[in-house]
Amino acid sequence: MSKEPQVSSVKPYKEWQENQPSGPQFGILSKLHGTWVNWKDGPSGLHTTCMPSPGTSSETIFGVFHFKSQQYREQLKFTRVNAPVRNRGGSNEQFNGALKYETAIIDNDNALQHFENGMYLWLGDNTMPWQEDSPYQNPPTMFKHRSSAESVKTDAAEPVMGAGELGPQFVPPHSISRSGVIPHGTTIHLTGQVAQSSDEGIAPDIGALWEQQYLSISPTMGMDPARDLIAGSREKPKWTALPREDQEGGGVNSARAYFQRIFNYDQFGAKYPYTVQPNLLLTDANTNLKFKRFDLIELDSQHDTGVQGATVNNVMIERYCRVARMRHRMWLEEIEVKGKDGKIKVIDQLQYEQIVDFEFMFGSSGGTTLWPHIQVNTLRRVEDIPLDEQLPAIKLPEEEDKATDGAPEPVVRHMKHTLD
Repeated sequence: MSKEPQVSSVKPYKEWQENQPSGPQFGILSKLHGTWVNWKDGPSGLHTTCMPSPGTSSETIFGVFHFKSQQYREQLKFTRVNAPVRNRGGSNEQFNGALKYETAIIDNDNALQHFENGMYLWLGDNTMPWQEDSPYQNPPTMFKHRSSAESVKTDAAEPVMGAGELGPQFVPPHSISRSGVIPHGTTIHLTGQVAQSSDEGIAPDIGALWEQQYLSISPTMGMDPARDLIAGSREKPKWTALPREDQEGGGVNSARAYFQRIFNYDQFGAKYPYTVQPNLLLTDANTNLKFKRFDLIELDSQHDTGVQGATVNNVMIERYCRVARMRHRMWLEEIEVKGKDGKIKVIDQLQYEQIVDFEFMFGSSGGTTLWPHIQVNTLRRVEDIPLDEQLPAIKLPEEEDKATDGAPEPVVRHMKHTLD
């Protein structure tokens, strides 16, 4: 073994200097800017939602729930804030890139169903050291910051440390976070990163048929895909046509008797198989499309190890229909389409699936039952949709700001990340 000192593969970031970085880094999130919408004769969004049934309580036996599913259309807007946001960590400086988002969703009757706002943050490429040729590290988001003679004196650091000292370097475990406010009474915080990228001209693999993690029926409801579904086929199982009292496993008290309504649901444009596995809509929307590339972002409020995200509920939601977890997958895709002039052009498409785990009432074994609330949609930028295929914009019934006559014009203010 060599007695020479080993060279560490972990090197500090670039030294932070006054007024650096000169601008924000958005990473893969730079592809999100703009307004994304559904279009005439295009695919619709769809949600599946299990809710406590009227008159029930947390002591009600498993199975008494109200199920609703709907088609919807959406207006999802992303706005980049062109100012890096500084987090001071002593030995490190982190500069986040912030994108505000706001979404509005209406049903097939043009009634408002959901609205939400929040922010996506690019936290930095979770690799080190900084690389000049990395597309997501220039401008850099992480810097090292040594102590100086001035900081030691100003912050009363001696005798703990002297000038020029530097602690361990922080490597972000996640490159993306999403925070959002849902008006039902839940605040979410999800973290993750780009999970897959492909420029091989293939469509993304959204999910296998009847893959349990993507179904609107969870194992805690007594669901067993191997037993209750037809492997490799979208054909509706024959047991779904039987009366509740004839279901195996206990008749009206069987698991099948409780969740057969999800298979037989046919309202508001929603029906089988999408009420059971909503992301089949995403797969079907991609049929016959020619793909150039795609990037998959995966975010979650729970992780196997390390710092977690969060779902925080107000009192009523926490007590009667607790939001316990949220998972979000988003595909940013480049596809080829034929324009009105007959020419082929490349446009962007955004697809997403988000699964929110509700918990309410006890299971048949006394445990808590998990009820997946799932949303899926396929969207394109409004400017890429021909005018005759565009749908009316969605406007929330918000109170208008009252303008003051003669008030000064607004001025853009830039952030200044000084030493103090």
